[in-house]
Amino acid sequence: MSSRQEKIRTYTEALSSDLEVPVKKRCITEATENTARSETAAAANAGFYQLLEHHQIGKGLAIDSCRKLTDKYLLAMVKVYFQRAKLQEEEYTTLNFFAALFLANEMEEETIFHDLIYPLGLGVEYQVKWQELRSKKLELWVRMDFKAWVSRSSCEEAMEDNPTHWAWRRERHHNHGLAIRFHARQRDYLYFSLPYISPAVCSQCAPKPPTPEKVRPDKELPFKMRMKRMWKKDNP
Repeated sequence: MSSRQEKIRTYTEALSSDLEVPVKKRCITEATENTARSETAAAANAGFYQLLEHHQIGKGLAIDSCRKLTDKYLLAMVKVYFQRAKLQEEEYTTLNFFAALFLANEMEEETIFHDLIYPLGLGVEYQVKWQELRSKKLELWVRMDFKAWVSRSSCEEAMEDNPTHWAWRRERHHNHGLAIRFHARQRDYLYFSLPYISPAVCSQCAPKPPTPEKVRPDKELPFKMRMKRMWKKDNP
């Protein structure tokens, strides 16, 4: 038995010198790939946040005051789409941004207001170039292998790298998050800061003016005390 164990140990020692180099090479290769992958992800995140500062995108976000087209989850979907499509640094353009935003709205929203992305992304020439934006959207969809659905947890994960960024503070008003039938909606239910699309003020998001003290009852007082005060005003 001792001679058998010595032969096994000798054979193992002979193999160890041959296996040591490939294992080290594999570890170094994996470490290099992980480092390159993390650097690529960091560069992509920086490119996305830099793209959000573009004046055309900022103008479009300012128009959507109710966050119906560009709330934080739709913007996070745009970021996830860029990652799934594996866009290069030079492909982080406003046209691709609005194409991804168009696809995100078609996936998640039930209104026809996603057509407003045409003038936001193409400017005054949108009636001539709208097919260009549509073809970019389809091209992006194909590059993602038609995986356009994004879960809420994936959106929240996309926000974790820079949680204090202003894009992730674009909360949608809770009244705009419900599926309300068209016949039951108010005239100013959907609001965009364009005079030919909507009224001047959104009734759901605009701050309500305070009620004058003479009209507003003092709710902190008991009911009997309020009735007594009202009786004194009517019978001085």
